[in-house]
Amino acid sequence: MRIPLGKFGKLELIAFTSGFSLMAFELIGARLLAPTIGSSTYVWTSVIGVIIAALSIGYFVGGKVADIRARTGDVTLLCLASAFAMGSMLLLFDGIMNWVMHVSPDLRLRGVLASLLLFAPTSLLLGILSPYLVKLKVTSLAVSGQSVAGLSASNSIGGIIGTFVTGFIVFSYLGSREALVVLVFLMLGASWLIQPKNNWRWRIGLSAVAVFIVIVPLGVKTNVIRIDTPSSNYEIHTGYRNMQAIRYLTTGPGGAQSGIYVNRTNELPFWYTRQIVQLTAQVPNKQNILILGGGAFTIPEYLARQYPRSSIDVVEIDPSLKTIATQYFDYQSLPNITAIDGDARTYINSASKQYDVVIVDVYSDVSVPFSLLTNEYAEKLRAGLTTEGTVIVNAIAAESGPCAQLLQAIDATYRPIASHATISSESPVNQGQRGNRVLTYSRNAISFTGTRQLEYLGGGAYTDNYMPAERLQQTCQDVI
Repeated sequence: MRIPLGKFGKLELIAFTSGFSLMAFELIGARLLAPTIGSSTYVWTSVIGVIIAALSIGYFVGGKVADIRARTGDVTLLCLASAFAMGSMLLLFDGIMNWVMHVSPDLRLRGVLASLLLFAPTSLLLGILSPYLVKLKVTSLAVSGQSVAGLSASNSIGGIIGTFVTGFIVFSYLGSREALVVLVFLMLGASWLIQPKNNWRWRIGLSAVAVFIVIVPLGVKTNVIRIDTPSSNYEIHTGYRNMQAIRYLTTGPGGAQSGIYVNRTNELPFWYTRQIVQLTAQVPNKQNILILGGGAFTIPEYLARQYPRSSIDVVEIDPSLKTIATQYFDYQSLPNITAIDGDARTYINSASKQYDVVIVDVYSDVSVPFSLLTNEYAEKLRAGLTTEGTVIVNAIAAESGPCAQLLQAIDATYRPIASHATISSESPVNQGQRGNRVLTYSRNAISFTGTRQLEYLGGGAYTDNYMPAERLQQTCQDVI
């Protein structure tokens, strides 16, 4: 049966909805994986690659089946099945991710397996839908090109709008799971566009079941607070350290940051934050302090209270973190703190101000943006230091073994800035074990308490053109 429609009819609307849902689904999928396996290039590559592969198979299967049985009711079934696949993903998500995390420590394999199990079914069904719509739309060879172009354009426009709406708007107001529920409702709505009076009873029943399976996971109570912003996915945990309740922030599975004691918010529970502020205290001149990476603003507030006459500029790419810090980490903005919304490298490139101390704490989970590990970045940073300036760097690496390659790359970045380099690590830490290291690079020799001289590790700095950050960080993550 053929459906005679105008230039933009129900089939085009379904194509638009599927295109919108597909691109939004891709963005949401990567965000859902971030707390468990991170948000590195490897993860994005896995999500995009698997979705495209599943779509391709879907196009092939859909074309074959549509040529055999081009039934309008099949479009309804495919839309319903896509909605069910999305909803089931929410139900099965935690169990699948727990299994994936135990299969292999390799982030690439984890990303591919998680994407195959979670995202491939929905992508396959949306791929099957496209040739079905074409088969139903084309009623004459004389207008076949126009018909296919109209559907393709509707699908592409839906994808474009879905990308921008999800990235620019949806994540500002909804979490990843809630956004996925919206997509389920969109595909359920699309399923009712074709012959809504046919078999309406079982369609209502199936739609109700689909709504039920996506609502149930949202009602599950956890001790973890999940917050999505346009820039990232955050989890706020409550735990214990030194017999004291602490609250901390995570952006992935690899590490905690911005911790506070719940009942003593003026103290810092994590070693690396205490070490950074202790090293800052030993710098002779700290009138102007720059902090790259604000997190939940625990270090900026601590330093602002310790040095009320110092000017502290904090560059944080996600402006939502200041609100998160205020709501969950008792952050109080002080007059000598200036929060600068923006990318750390972009700020360094254009900054006209010079600083006595620069604190670099730019980790997202356990990954550093590659643009902050290059020679060009170091040249701009050097220009932003006073003649007696000091750079303090939080690094997650090791001093020997495979993970030392990452430490070598970090050291090669900052070594040209200042020749006096020290390193400190939380004790007891084996030199080959991955963990927090705090590095200092000062233009004048400073005997920092609790540190030892960092010998030159060799190798040159990488460049903006070539910096294999993912490979180095993956090698380091394989070290336990």
